[in-house]
Formats: sequence, structure tokens, C-alpha cells
Amino acid sequence: MPYIPFLYPLALPYPVQFSLDWFLAAWWLWVFLALLTFAFQMWQTYIQEYYKKVTNPWTMLEMHIPREFTQTPRAMEQVFVGIHALKNSASDLEESYWDGEVPLWFSFEAVSFGGEVHFYLFIPVVRKKHITSLFYAMYPDVAFTEVEEDYINRLPATARELYEKGYRMFGNELLFDREPVYPIKTYIDFEAPAEEKEVDTIGPLLETLVSIDPREHLWMQILFRPKVDAFITAFKKEGDDEISKIRETGRFVRGPDGKPILDPETGFPMYSIPSPGQVEAMKAIDRKVGKPAFDTVIRYMYVSPRDIFNNSFGRRSIFMAMNQASTESFNKFKHNVYAWTLAKIWYAPYIFPKHRAADRREWLYHKYRSRTMYPDMLLEALLKMKLFHWGFKPWKMMNVVLATDELATLFHPPTAAVLTGPLIKRTDARRVGPPATLPIYGETGEDENLPGIE
Repeated sequence: MPYIPFLYPLALPYPVQFSLDWFLAAWWLWVFLALLTFAFQMWQTYIQEYYKKVTNPWTMLEMHIPREFTQTPRAMEQVFVGIHALKNSASDLEESYWDGEVPLWFSFEAVSFGGEVHFYLFIPVVRKKHITSLFYAMYPDVAFTEVEEDYINRLPATARELYEKGYRMFGNELLFDREPVYPIKTYIDFEAPAEEKEVDTIGPLLETLVSIDPREHLWMQILFRPKVDAFITAFKKEGDDEISKIRETGRFVRGPDGKPILDPETGFPMYSIPSPGQVEAMKAIDRKVGKPAFDTVIRYMYVSPRDIFNNSFGRRSIFMAMNQASTESFNKFKHNVYAWTLAKIWYAPYIFPKHRAADRREWLYHKYRSRTMYPDMLLEALLKMKLFHWGFKPWKMMNVVLATDELATLFHPPTAAVLTGPLIKRTDARRVGPPATLPIYGETGEDENLPGIE
């Protein structure tokens, strides 16, 4: 390649100049590799989307709760343990790069239409029998019906159309305040020896849902995906590292500067006994990482006619209900300010607040309606970003990992202790099996052939 002065403003050593000449001469190779990488990403994004939506169609079930219901959230934890056992992942090259297999997720939803509360399960069809069997095993009296039309179709398809029809909305997702290995309070912390003193942890959520105006909507979905393979090991290691960090912090007596205080006689650091809070934290972390865990997205949306829209209620309703399980010692929920639908001139990047707010609404509204977790591929995130809200920051910030007992605390069929019972649609029938004395073909003298078989 000839010497080009503007490429080499300074005299370069021969090896450097030769390498640069070779690099520039092979420009076609770098372009080809870049296009090949892009094509591979495109294929992966396409085939994974195909696997999520076509290979695995989805269905919605409504859960009907009997009038007399006494099972505790402990039964619901066993349901989540069973769901975690349904985890899937690609096991070979064909499943990874041809079938596009990715771990499937589930969405359990509690929604209110003007104060009328419903519980829905949005699940892959292939997992329908498994999940209903798990529920029937733990909750024999619960009933499910398949929903023909999704409730999200009660509202327009886009946030823009929603606003054109005179509605306003607020939506957001919740984050953990600390590292995900720190747990929130669970139903175990609310149990009491006397049944009448027990607290149903879903009570505050139901009270919030039934308190809205008949023209308002308040919807919440908990999307959760079982951790698989190396991610289970990584989460366990993250917990062990945090325990080691706490143990090391409480190992020595430390001065105001944070450095260990030396024993004046021996010159060695003075050891200390871990505080009760440190001991409890280590126990809590160890208990959480020892249970099946799920990557989780808690997403909610408040929609109301413009004349009665209450932005403060929208921001604090589900947030307050979920933080009934918070604890300052371990973990609690906080707003994901990078995902919520607010955008003002006072918030970074301080420009185009109306356009940013509109794109944030559209982004979150679509996320809720499609019930999607965060993308598995970077290109998928690029294809779904908005001009004034790219969506990368919420993806990066998402840190909620819930164990089975934490999920059972936040979502379970409400018990009779919840005062909102009359406002929940309940079933009057009970599921029972066939009687043990039911005749079986061939046992009582009738034709041994089954009907329709010659």
C-alpha cells in the first residue's frame, strides 16, 4: 500500500507502519466479519422471537378462589418450587442456534377493573397442564377457566391512542434497593401460633386494588423466569461472596477510620464477635441462595380518565403494597426511575421532556401488553428502542431475583382472613374426584370392550 501522508502525520517505525498498511489493505475482511456478526445476531434474534411466540404459543387462565379458603402461602411456595423444576434451556447446538430455545417465563397477574379484582396466569400452552396440576395438588378447591379475550384489550393498543381517548396513565417497574442476594420479609415472618393473629401478606395489595374508582384500572404483573445452569451457580457464589464480605467486616474491631485496631500487647488485629444483625444477615442470605430462584420483573400500570387521574396514587399504590414485605435490615423495593413514565425538565438529560414522557409511556405500555422479560440479545433491545427512550438503562438496572418463599409472599390466593373477600370473584363449586365405587369397564359384568371399540 503506498504511503499516504494524512494517515501518517508522524514517522512510524517500520513494523508499526507495515501492520497498519496490512490492516487497511484488508478492510474488506473486517467489513465481511462485521456483516457476518450482524447477520448472526439478526438470525439469533429472529429465531428466539419465533421460539417465544410461535413455537410456544401462550394462554391465559383466570383463577377462581372458593369462598372458604384456609391454605397458607406455604402451599404456594410448593407451587413455585414445582414451576422452577419446569425450567428449560438449550442443551445442544441445534437447540441454541436452530430452534432458538431460551428459558420460558410466566406471568402471574392481579388486576382491578374499577375495584373488581381478578387473578390471571399468563403461561406457555406447553406448561398449562403442569401448572394447573401443581395448583390442584396444593389448592384442591381452586378453579381455572381459560380466558378467550385478554383483558388488556379493554384499552387501546397503544399509549398514544389511550391519550387520544381522554385517558392518562402511570406505569413503572420495581427494583431491589440492595444486592439481590438480600431477601425481603417472607410469609414465615408473618406467621403466628394463633390463627386469628396471622396476617395475609397479600391483603394490602387487594385493599389497594379494590379502592379505585369504577372508571379506573390498576394492573400488576409479576413475570418470573427460573434461573438455569450456570446462572444458579453464579447466584449461589454471589451469596457466598456477600457472606464472606460480612464475615470479614465483622471479624476485627475497627476504629473510626475503618481500619482494624491492633492489640497493644501482641500487635495483631483485635478480633470481634459478629453482631446479631450480621449473623441474621448471613443466615438470611444463605437461606435465600439455597432455594430455587427466579429472575423477576414486577411491572404495574395505573390508567384513569383525565378528569380523575391521580398521579400520586399511581406512583405509590403498588409500590406501597409490595413494600409490606420490606425490611431496612435486608432488602426492599424502590422505583426504577429509568423505566417509569415520568419525564420532566428537571430530570436528565433535561431536554424534550414531553417527547421523552411520550416514548416512556409507549415503551412501558408495550412491555406490559406483550408481557416480555428483558431481551436476551443486544440487537433485540436495539430493534425495540424508542427515539427518546432507548430502554438500555432499565435493562441494566433490573436486579430483582426472588426465591420461592419471596414469590409466594407477594402472590398467592388470598385466604379468608382478607377482608376484601366479598369484592373478589369467587367460585361456589368445589373440585372433587370421582367416587371410589364408580364402576370400571369389565368389573361388574358389562361388556369389557370400551365404547366405540370393536
